[in-house]
Amino acid sequence: MAKRSPYETGELSDSIFLILLATLEPVHGYRIMQGIKESTQGTVEIGPATMYTTLKKLKGAGWIAEIADAAEGPEGESRIRYAATDEGRAVLRRDFERRRRLMVLAEGLLGGKDGNTADIGAMGEGEHGEDDL
Repeated sequence: MAKRSPYETGELSDSIFLILLATLEPVHGYRIMQGIKESTQGTVEIGPATMYTTLKKLKGAGWIAEIADAAEGPEGESRIRYAATDEGRAVLRRDFERRRRLMVLAEGLLGGKDGNTADIGAMGEGEHGEDDL
């Protein structure tokens, strides 16, 4: 069976998550790439092909909208800004919560703040499902 798309499941890849997060305020594509690189201190760089493909898919899913910018680009073309829609914001919130639950689980298993580790061997198949997170 084929793996379902993040646009179907709402379980976003890191790049989709970061690009969608960057559109909480209207922003130009190039600034999205710069902002992600800056905010992750260079640990995540998204290239133009990945970014513009992702923006196209986010738009197709109805998670972002294009906003024509009154200012023109360097060669007279209109510039586009991208902004998360209400649906996109809801998807982002759900995925953020999913990631938060994963972090809580990992923190508990890896020792977290108090230095105690959970019994990793106790995580047998079927003992911990998504509902446990």
